[in-house]
Amino acid sequence: MRPEVRVGSAVVAPLSGHARLGIVVGTDAAEDHAREDVRTVVDGLSLPADVVELCRWVTEAAAVALPVVLRAALPPGLNTGRYRVLDPAPNWPWRTGSLVGRATLKRALGGEGLKMAEGVGRIELVPAVPERPRAEWAVAEDGAAPDLSRAPRQRELFELLGEHEDGCRTSDVLSETGASRATLRELVRKDAVRLIRRPEPPPVFSSRGDSANARALGPFSDGARRVVERGGAWLWRTPTRERPDAVAAVASATVERGWQTLVLAPEIGEIERLALHLRRRLPAGTTVASYHSGLGRDRAAVYEAARRGTVDVLVGTRAAALLPLARLGAICVVDEPNEAHRAEPGYEGLPLHVRDVALERGRIEGAGVLYLSPFPSLRLYAAQAGSRIRELPARRARNWPGGVRIVDMRGSGATLSSTLLDACRAGGRVGVVVNRLGYATTVACNGCGAMRSCPKCDLPLTLYDETRLLTRLLVCARCGHTEEATGRCTGCGSDRLSATGLTVERVREEISDSLGEPVGLITAGERDLQDARVVVGTARCILEDEWESIVFPDADASLLGGVMGATERAFRTFYAAAEAARGLLLLQTRLPEHYALQAALRGDYPAFAAAELPRLRSLGYPPFAHLASLTFEGPEAAVRGAVESRLRPVLERDVEMSPLVPIARAGGSLAWRVLLRSPDGPVVARAGSMAARLAAQTHGVNVRVDVDPQEV
Repeated sequence: MRPEVRVGSAVVAPLSGHARLGIVVGTDAAEDHAREDVRTVVDGLSLPADVVELCRWVTEAAAVALPVVLRAALPPGLNTGRYRVLDPAPNWPWRTGSLVGRATLKRALGGEGLKMAEGVGRIELVPAVPERPRAEWAVAEDGAAPDLSRAPRQRELFELLGEHEDGCRTSDVLSETGASRATLRELVRKDAVRLIRRPEPPPVFSSRGDSANARALGPFSDGARRVVERGGAWLWRTPTRERPDAVAAVASATVERGWQTLVLAPEIGEIERLALHLRRRLPAGTTVASYHSGLGRDRAAVYEAARRGTVDVLVGTRAAALLPLARLGAICVVDEPNEAHRAEPGYEGLPLHVRDVALERGRIEGAGVLYLSPFPSLRLYAAQAGSRIRELPARRARNWPGGVRIVDMRGSGATLSSTLLDACRAGGRVGVVVNRLGYATTVACNGCGAMRSCPKCDLPLTLYDETRLLTRLLVCARCGHTEEATGRCTGCGSDRLSATGLTVERVREEISDSLGEPVGLITAGERDLQDARVVVGTARCILEDEWESIVFPDADASLLGGVMGATERAFRTFYAAAEAARGLLLLQTRLPEHYALQAALRGDYPAFAAAELPRLRSLGYPPFAHLASLTFEGPEAAVRGAVESRLRPVLERDVEMSPLVPIARAGGSLAWRVLLRSPDGPVVARAGSMAARLAAQTHGVNVRVDVDPQEV
């Protein structure tokens, strides 16, 4: 079978006596050391060699096992435990050709009986994707010309079917003509129409664009052509509301050359909006499909259509990053800095940001890669500065708030200023952004606004208030530095220290009491009175819409977040708020001169990057270093022994390891975290893989490895 087997071939081969589905990751005709007994090649599930190469790269970059990555590149819903009966034994309840699941066979035959049946060839493994549901179709018979002069309903139905050579779905044709099923049955009785059952077609839709829509893409055409014609990776700082047209321009330029476009967006809602926009904007006949977990069984059908090349533009979540495409020409990453582009532990997908996957895939397959965001991640922007990524001319947002106000809260003990309440009383809808839903807070001085920070890492210290402790503690999440949450401000000497971070519920209650009217609530988990004139919610929910005014009662909760990258996320939040506020943007803060705040309100991303990147470089944070977060679970003594006596001695020379830091988990138990840092990404990934192997060899200890985490 060697001529049929190549890198990427899906094959059935034995493992411990049982047939299993596998992917060929290497062949060596000159050597005889590979003795896998390939039984069959499953062409319908095979992967292109380029995708296998990409999977190998992901394995090394994210410290994830290669089988896990390969499985993510295969069709969703794949049934790898289905057998076909070839030669049933006399006492079997199945006939030749029957399809039976592994669990059913094992219950009937037992483990050894199943292995024996495989070994002697009575059954064979036949992996397959889920079958498409079947629907009834009506097809006009060739040459049929019944006399329907006295049956106008039947005539209308027959004429409509005659316009469609392949027929129509029964439910659609009855709905369109208003005919009853009895009318259709009469045509069947007269041999004018036959009814057949076909698999439902995949949800792939043709665009209906026209010349007016094409002209609307004119401002984006030059940039789109540069990406498609020259290839390589590009950054385009484009206003949020212009992103759909920028994507459409790239897709149009790609389709003109007969290639496919892969569009990666962070959320299902945005994917569906983008797909609908593309169907309106792209040239008529261009096929567009969505790909995300909400499609259910339809997702496997879209996968197959994209693999065969019948989808011109595929818009999907991070799960589509490894999907094989017949003729990939361009990749668009929409809202590049969004954390949803990277899978968190316990969620579908790989723990690697799609920005990195897209960059490597573009290199391997020779496709152009475009990153779209008005405020790209500093990791990407730093790569652009190093000439790995080129930049298209930035586009300035057309709409910016008519008024921007910063309310200086230094010296004030009030929660909500009169200025903020007056803004809420003014006309128009008001969105109130509050990001705290009960997480640990930081401590700031009410006098000068200075925050309590780690003397080593310059990160805000996180306040822990546990009932078992006699005093409240401030802890650095990076190095483990701990101090009591008491004393005086090191800046001005004031003893007026307080925890920052207002909660959504508290702000809603106070605004409602002050205004004397109901106030709405929008969070990821709750929506109440969302059509009210004033609505309080988290940034992610509020900034999805436009508002007459947007106010931040506690901008410092974003600026002083006690995690790596908090300043960058704060800048993006304030910038997005300026895009969403038509009239007024108001922020309460004790840090009115903060560079991230000032740059965001001016819409000046380069100024923010120029101030923040040197700080990150001096601290040894990404993008100037690579990190791996190792979270250990198990008895403290066993964890410490594994880390100090077994992991630390074998680390490569340029890998720095932080002290072991306790972290609280749900239910009050503790886990333990170690951070590894190195200027070399592959070195950190190898260290993470080593830690995973170490934990597997240590009784009672488990570890979760997160390479280059977005948040620490």
